[in-house]
Amino acid sequence: MIGMNAADVTLSEDNLEATRLFDELLNGQRDSYEVDRRYVRKDGSIFWAHVTMSTVKGTDGKPLFLVGMVIDIDEQMKMQERIRESEARFQATFENAAVGMSLINLERRVIASNPISQRIFGYTAEEMRGIDPRSLVIPEDRALDKELFHELIDGKRNSYVMERRYRRKDGHVFWARINYSLVRDRDGKPDYLVGIIEDIDDQKRVMERLAEQEAEYRRTLEQRVDERTSELQQINERLQEEMAQRQKAEKALAENAAQEAIVNERARLARDLHDAVTQTLFSASLIAEVLPDLWTTDVEEARQSTEELRQLTRGALAEMRTLLLELRPATLMQSRFEDLLKQLSEAVIGSARLPIKLSIEGDCKLPPEVQVALYRIAQESLNNIVKYARATQVNINLILSCEGLHMEINDNGIGFDRKRVKPTSLGMRIMRERAQHIGADFEVVSQPGKGTSVTVTWKNNERAGREDAGARETKETV
Repeated sequence: MIGMNAADVTLSEDNLEATRLFDELLNGQRDSYEVDRRYVRKDGSIFWAHVTMSTVKGTDGKPLFLVGMVIDIDEQMKMQERIRESEARFQATFENAAVGMSLINLERRVIASNPISQRIFGYTAEEMRGIDPRSLVIPEDRALDKELFHELIDGKRNSYVMERRYRRKDGHVFWARINYSLVRDRDGKPDYLVGIIEDIDDQKRVMERLAEQEAEYRRTLEQRVDERTSELQQINERLQEEMAQRQKAEKALAENAAQEAIVNERARLARDLHDAVTQTLFSASLIAEVLPDLWTTDVEEARQSTEELRQLTRGALAEMRTLLLELRPATLMQSRFEDLLKQLSEAVIGSARLPIKLSIEGDCKLPPEVQVALYRIAQESLNNIVKYARATQVNINLILSCEGLHMEINDNGIGFDRKRVKPTSLGMRIMRERAQHIGADFEVVSQPGKGTSVTVTWKNNERAGREDAGARETKETV
């Protein structure tokens, strides 16, 4: 450092000012000076320093030498630069913000306001300065943030947002959204407030109109609902009256239909008695009248007539029992299915003179609904044979067990072409529906000139299920 010129370590941009001040010291124009300037270190780095230069004079009053003191203030200068940049950015943000902004002290007085804030309220910057923003709030809304504001200046919260109404300088009332934020000093204590305000009057007005429209729509809707409810009540009352009248009419029709059915059933039974039993008994009476003479003239023919008389009387008895079954349907469920099938066969033999060979294997009590369905299928099948088949022999094979049933009814009649018979034929459809109802398989096989075969196969699934469950239970027990 000894012998070095100060200008060698001074930044060139600051050297002119340093030279001027130094010359003034030497010329006695000043005794000292203080200045902040930049220097260059040996490594080339630049730093700020606070320089104090003083003159030491001799007895003659002329400068003998200088005393210079240098303090490194580089960090302070950089900090001040950052502060200036930050202040510039804040000032730019403050002035050009799209919302109103104000700086407010803890006594709630405006320190500064930006142009948007001035335009919102209609006051100049000078008029805004020192004003209490609370005085611009309409009286009804002033107490809304009282507690929040006290918490803010006490440091208990950092900000709050709310909506309330303000009054402009021209007296116009508008809705605004405000946001107060607390700025703290270096010690973390509340220093001042930043207030942000947005004019949301148009939004509020739109929302109010929408709310009014919604309320009006709700009132209209409720009114329409009430009107419609009243109409529906009246319609319901009329429907109930109509239903009551219809029920009365249906009850009367049902009673009439029941009476008519009883009359028709009686007439049918009378016809059946006349067409079947009466005719059979008449034939039996004729044979009985000539039987004594036949025994004296032709013993062999008398024996045949006696056998025919026996068949006629058995057939008449079977037909009577069949008619009694129609009068007492409960008997169909109480009797054994084998006995019902025998009785049905004997009735057809007696009434139609049609030979029927009945073969029965096994024995088991059938469920009532299954027994009735199978009986009706056999009855319908034999009736079709008598009416249409022109058969001379009928074979009925029944295999019965508690696991299921297989029944075949075959005739040697004229048969029919199944392609020409409609699948919706009443008799066929009724037999098929009865079989489906009990879960049985139903099949009809026929060809012209080769007779007809009706087959019904039913499996006792409930028993099979019980046996499987019992087997599983036994296995688990073992």
